[in-house]
Amino acid sequence: EARGFYRLPNQSRTYTPAYINGFLPQIHSTIGDISIATGIRGGVGKWNIDFSNNWGRNSFLYNIRNSSNASMLQSTPFEANAGGGYSYAENTANFDMSRFYEDTMAGLNIAFGLEYRTENYNIKAGDEDSYAQFNTNGNIHNPTDPTSIVGTDFFGNNRPSGIQVFPGFKPENEVDENRNSIAAYFDVEADFTENFMTSAAVRFENYSDFGNTTNFKLASRYKINENLSMRGGIQSGFRAPSLHQIHYKSTSTIFVDITPNEVGTFSNTSRVARILGIDPLKEETSLGGSVGITAKIPSLNTKVTIDGYMIKIDDRVVYTGSFGDNGNSELANLFAQANATSAAFFANAVDTKTSGIDIVVDNKININDDISFTNTLAFTFSKTDIESINIPSAISNAGLSETYFDKTSRTYIESAVPRTKGNLSHNLKIGDKWNFYLRNSYFGEVTEATNLNVSDSGLTENDFDFGAKIITDLSAGYNISEVAKLTIGTNNLFDIYPDQAAMAFRSSGRFIWSRRSQQFGTNGRYIFARLNFTLK
Repeated sequence: EARGFYRLPNQSRTYTPAYINGFLPQIHSTIGDISIATGIRGGVGKWNIDFSNNWGRNSFLYNIRNSSNASMLQSTPFEANAGGGYSYAENTANFDMSRFYEDTMAGLNIAFGLEYRTENYNIKAGDEDSYAQFNTNGNIHNPTDPTSIVGTDFFGNNRPSGIQVFPGFKPENEVDENRNSIAAYFDVEADFTENFMTSAAVRFENYSDFGNTTNFKLASRYKINENLSMRGGIQSGFRAPSLHQIHYKSTSTIFVDITPNEVGTFSNTSRVARILGIDPLKEETSLGGSVGITAKIPSLNTKVTIDGYMIKIDDRVVYTGSFGDNGNSELANLFAQANATSAAFFANAVDTKTSGIDIVVDNKININDDISFTNTLAFTFSKTDIESINIPSAISNAGLSETYFDKTSRTYIESAVPRTKGNLSHNLKIGDKWNFYLRNSYFGEVTEATNLNVSDSGLTENDFDFGAKIITDLSAGYNISEVAKLTIGTNNLFDIYPDQAAMAFRSSGRFIWSRRSQQFGTNGRYIFARLNFTLK
């Protein structure tokens, strides 16, 4: 269950005779998830054979409650089926063979295999009342008919179409798309000595809608002594756009800062995308590397691991800004058919580089035979930078580069999640019955960029920084028996919240905290009791 923005009584989205004080629309979803996995393992001679098949399907169905279709005025329903929603099904079959040669060098393992995958993505339409815009005669509005008039609010604005919070999927939004892919790989891992290992792998894939790709991975580990090891690797990658990103289409109410808009998400294959110059989606490609070190300090019963990494992704798929019709009559007509005032798409808009370092320190103190004290410090420092923005020439020539990918979108990718995270945890175990757990989690600063139309001169961009916070969790556990354990505790012990958003961006008091950048949740402290059973 989820809720949207509170609809205020002075908005065109609120038919006041139905909701005199406004209303809070609700999304009641029905989620289905099913999977079946089967497999056979065996051997032929010295070769290990593994055949497996995994099938899964999930669905997300929408039912909207405590809402209204404002264009229907007094005839509005307060609940509607917004559509069969989405469903996605995938079947993956794998065949793998491997063999270990223990007498070759210090050990040699060879593996190869095949994979075949099929995918299906489906969207079904909702009830007519959930998506349509009605005229004052109670019929579906025809924008080409001058006698078809839509009801207006106090200020003369047309009442928007569709059930509020999630207008239903229209028949033209329905999707039933399939694709398949086949892949083959070869992997070799060689222990040249007891202290030096190297592995290499290559994978070929063919997608029915994207063609071929070949990727590789190289990795190595060197054990300097019993307490010190080094490792490193480099790999290329490929990700085909999902069927969802290619074919998803709907119209929904999106609040851009404090202004509600009916934004149509048009499929990347649509006529609207071609008119505006949005390029067809293509695969993302990546190249990454990592180096690491593992050290043991026996005298302190401590282990330290440090890993550094860098990943470059080209043609990363992101969600664009919202485009208007720019006076194009064909676009205006297509927007009207979708009950949308603007259009957004998934596009291969940016190239990014992510680099970082992970540090983990584990320490265990055995106080006596019955009492042990384990401490773990984990810290992550990461940074994502946009190296280039891939703007189609048609969009650049039309002066719409900032609409395609603006500063707000850049900040969302680069700074909307903490670049620094860490936690320090302590676990005190007393005998076979009691354990006490304490964790302090650190969430670094984040930045939100918001566009605010402060004057007739246009959009003013604002950056807001939200400071670092520490969250404390505490719990105590007791083993009632060999199969039952009771745990009582509290998360966010000191009831810490993120910094509040600036007053201008609280949507008339409906949102106190940022909706775009958060280090952690806004529910504050909560206390729990948990009873676990382990069947043996």
